[in-house]
Amino acid sequence: MFLVYVMERRLIESPSFPVEEVNRMSLKEKGPGRPPYWEMVFWWTRKPLIGARAIIAASLLPEDYDVNKFKSKIRLSEGHKANPEPMFMGKKLLDPFAGFGSIPLEGLRLGLDVTAVELLPTAYIFLKAVLEYPKKFGRQLVIG
Repeated sequence: MFLVYVMERRLIESPSFPVEEVNRMSLKEKGPGRPPYWEMVFWWTRKPLIGARAIIAASLLPEDYDVNKFKSKIRLSEGHKANPEPMFMGKKLLDPFAGFGSIPLEGLRLGLDVTAVELLPTAYIFLKAVLEYPKKFGRQLVIG
């Protein structure tokens, strides 16, 4: 006897996934639209936040999920500066090679329970700055 597990297809696998729009918004973020503090250290593998957000969300939503609703919930047209709707409370995300923290940050913004791991000391400090310090210090980081 064989056990067959059929996995439900996800939005990311659907031909209706808005790949061109995600690419366009990601390009804006990687180009002249990125914040000046990202220029302090060149992190060669940093993913555009809006792209990471779209990939995470589309990987968790069913294939037949309404694409316009998807774009609205992740704030695709507003780019990386807009906070998405927290849509995935109670789900977990593990990023064992978190680097600068784009994927874990967007996972948190989408409401996921995130675990991020990084061995490189420089990247580890960036992870703390991106994931932990805003929760701990809030607006003091901006104002103080």
